[in-house]
Amino acid sequence: MSLKVVTAIKARQTFGTIMNEVSYGNNQYIVERKGLPMVAIISVKKLKQMDKARQRFFKNMSKISDSFTEVNSKEIDNMLKEATLAAKITELSEGS
Repeated sequence: MSLKVVTAIKARQTFGTIMNEVSYGNNQYIVERKGLPMVAIISVKKLKQMDKARQRFFKNMSKISDSFTEVNSKEIDNMLKEATLAAKITELSEGS
C-alpha cells in the first residue's frame, strides 16, 4: 500500500486509473488544490474497516462512560488529572 498525492486537475484527468489503483492495488490518494490537501480517496474495504473501528471505539467509550454513572464529576476530574500526569511522566521518562 502506498499513499500518493495528486493535484485536483491530475485526479480529474486520471480518475479511472486512480480508481483501479485504489480498488485493486491497495493505494490511497490525497487530492490537493493549490497545494492544500482537500480529500482522500480510499477503497470501500478500507472505509468499512474504519467505520467498524469507529463503531467499536464509541461502543467501548459508552461502556466506560456507563461504568462511571455512580461517580461524581469531581472524582472523575481527579482521576483524569491523575491519569494525565501519569501519562506525561511516562512520556518524559521514555523520551530520556
